Amino acid sequence: MPKVEYLSHDVVKEKGWDVRDERIFERADGMELSEEEHGVMEVPEGDDILGVAETEGRDWSVKCRKGRCGRCTSIVVEGEVSMEDQEFLTDDEKEDGYRLPCVSTPE
Repeated sequence: MPKVEYLSHDVVKEKGWDVRDERIFERADGMELSEEEHGVMEVPEGDDILGVAETEGRDWSVKCRKGRCGRCTSIVVEGEVSMEDQEFLTDDEKEDGYRLPCVSTPE
């Protein structure tokens, strides 16, 4: 089963970190962050990342869940994530690794 490690954009911004830093998750491991801010979760094949997070009790304050608002925009730093139809990200953003967890599944 694929594992997804996540880190809140708010934490990244607050600390002034670069999402392309290869040690970003190591940095997060050394901090006392809540489960909403950082952690690892298993995502069953075919399940969307956001749905699993919500089922496990994480409150990521996402409203639309249909790939339209961009509120859950995330960046993939390692591994592959497929994304269903969405209306928010540009082709350039998708090329740069951005995904919407509400309509994305890890591979």
